Amino acid sequence: MKFISSLRAERLMSRVMELGEVESPAAVKALEKLSTLGGSAVPPVLEALAHADKKQTVAYVDILSQTLTDKTFALYGEGLKEKNERVVAGIAWAMTSSNTYNPSLLLELLHDPDTDKAAVISVLKHNIKRLNIYELLRVAYKVEPHEKAAIFGLIASIATEDMVPDLIERMEGKDSIAKVHIINILFRYNKPEVRRCLEIQLADKNKMVRQAALSALANMEGDINAEAVMRLLRDPDLEVQNKAVDLVIKINHPDTIKYLVHILKDESEYIRRAAVEVLNEVGDADSIKHLLEVISDEDWWVRSRAADALAKIGGPKVVDAVMELIGDEDEGIRRAAIEILNVTRDERAIDKLISATKDKDWWVSERAVDALAEIGSKKATPA
Repeated sequence: MKFISSLRAERLMSRVMELGEVESPAAVKALEKLSTLGGSAVPPVLEALAHADKKQTVAYVDILSQTLTDKTFALYGEGLKEKNERVVAGIAWAMTSSNTYNPSLLLELLHDPDTDKAAVISVLKHNIKRLNIYELLRVAYKVEPHEKAAIFGLIASIATEDMVPDLIERMEGKDSIAKVHIINILFRYNKPEVRRCLEIQLADKNKMVRQAALSALANMEGDINAEAVMRLLRDPDLEVQNKAVDLVIKINHPDTIKYLVHILKDESEYIRRAAVEVLNEVGDADSIKHLLEVISDEDWWVRSRAADALAKIGGPKVVDAVMELIGDEDEGIRRAAIEILNVTRDERAIDKLISATKDKDWWVSERAVDALAEIGSKKATPA
């Protein structure tokens, strides 16, 4: 019976192609008969699609959309492996025009390396309201990165707050790419449990996960574990480190300076730079003084590293703070401040440095002269 049906379909399709004009009464009648043959009509129609003009394509796609069911779906799936772009486009058009099949069948096509994935994703987007989000999640872990991104894009478009607990649980998985996509969904829900989950990801081994977690937290409001973020100022990946700097500045935690002390003493210039970049935004005279006091008992090379970082990278806020410290009661603080100003050569410090030439500590007065000489201002000549 199937054989006879296939023969009828081929003959009807041949008749339509002979007539050429699909809008003629004879062609319309042949196409109507063809649409009643179910799956038998699909192969000859797909073959004809490869060379169809615009009017023919519309007519053939109409037949395909009428014939598409769960039973005939496999034929369309095979058609999506065709190299001919017209055939693939026609099938995708028919699939988006019909709702007489289970769209979950499309997800299985993503596992086939020969299937046109872009076409499948396009059809899935048109069927988004008919898809089950948990089926999408199941498939998302099994496909290649490009398709994974597309599937998670679909998931993001239909995810609701009710899914937050399930998404948080999935963050314990090992698929780093999936975790990044889930983070990009989770941050939309500004809840304490979401922030705690993202803070845990700051310690992930994969830098993409750490970056995504930092970006997500930066777009959320509420309490954030400043210490967990601070640790990433030591991150080996510069992009992660830069994002951590921005987030530390945004958080502006009261204990920021306490955390920065250890970072400012680090052997790595890049890590010390991160600490100073934070200070450039949140530092003041009191915080800089606290830093200098804490490192005053360290070995000279530790003090030197910290002061050098403050001098070379410090912005206007750091310089302003250091200028205030030139007149501090603590001799060690004054010495550290004058050394920093020797490197910055900031003309705003001229008046402060002139006063410092009269400091009772010979080191401070002598280095104040050196700093003024480096700046080269005639205003300092009398002093």
